[in-house]
Amino acid sequence: MSRKKKDWKTEKDRVLNMSLEERRKEYRRSEYVPLDQINTWKQSQSTEVTEEEEGKDLLRDKVSLYKGDITILEVDAIVNAANSSLLGGGGVDGCIHKAAGSCLYEECITLNGCETGNAKITCGYDLPAKYVIHTVGPVARGHVGETETKDLTACYQNSLELVKGFGLRSVAFPCISTGIYGFPNEPAANIALETVKSWVKENHDKIERVIFCVFLEADYRIYKEKILQVFQDNDVTTEEDTEDGQKAGAGTSPSKESRSKNQSEDRHDDDELDPPKEDADNHTAMEQETLDSQTGEPEEKKADEKSENKEMEKDATEKDTEIEKDTEKEKEKEKEKEMETDTSASEQINAKVESLEGSDPTETDSSPSKDPVDKKE
Repeated sequence: MSRKKKDWKTEKDRVLNMSLEERRKEYRRSEYVPLDQINTWKQSQSTEVTEEEEGKDLLRDKVSLYKGDITILEVDAIVNAANSSLLGGGGVDGCIHKAAGSCLYEECITLNGCETGNAKITCGYDLPAKYVIHTVGPVARGHVGETETKDLTACYQNSLELVKGFGLRSVAFPCISTGIYGFPNEPAANIALETVKSWVKENHDKIERVIFCVFLEADYRIYKEKILQVFQDNDVTTEEDTEDGQKAGAGTSPSKESRSKNQSEDRHDDDELDPPKEDADNHTAMEQETLDSQTGEPEEKKADEKSENKEMEKDATEKDTEIEKDTEKEKEKEKEKEMETDTSASEQINAKVESLEGSDPTETDSSPSKDPVDKKE
């Protein structure tokens, strides 16, 4: 009696909604390796955490180097180094299809292949991994040019973007294109490590673990040597965040510092534009105290200088008072002179008027002229 063929859509929906314990009962292989049994790179190095590293989110906590079979890793997703048809082939591609079961093949048929550098995602079915991300690496055949480098970089980038897009937290990569596609192992390892490092630094809060899964001893030695060089910068903080942190000051994260500063400025804009006189005086006094503390001069010397300054201010005030008194006296004298001048002028005018009143009116310019005709008549 033949077994009834499973419908991949029904099976996919069923598998993705199962609990971890339920899924473990249906793994095709009884052997599996959960994520917590895969050491991070920091744990693999067994080095003590320095005071500078303590409490930081480290790159070494985000990556692992694992030598073994990728099909037994119990992670959110494993990456398949597929061919353009996505229908299975040799190497790791064939192993993944065999371990996942026929439903993986049926779903892959519906994807209509994949272009080089791109990536597509399916359910993991009978695999310990919930998902399989299929990516097509470049065919290098020993030659690494700009195109091959760009395409292999895109394989890792696009796979990681699917991880983020589906909300996955852990992913395992095989060595892409290093098999029958002929991409040299060392350049391939450099591209894988550098691309993952760059992506993790930008998305460190979106990923828990990226695992570099190698099968051959030669690849293991290459990755072990190069991972030390690539991930020696342990802090996942980006260069931009570091610059902001230096500007914001030590002890507070840049984002919190910026938010706190902006909120404080928003609350006190009006006070800064028109500060009360008392606050302004206090601010001036504080500035003076700051300057005094920076000079480092003895307190007695400062007191003497302040006393001298007060005496100078007092002398200047007294001089100003004397000048004002002298000015007022000069003004009073000028007023007296003006009054004397006005009195003298008034007396002269009155005398002239009296003299005019006692004289003959015909001699004045204002008297009417005598008509000679009338006089003759």
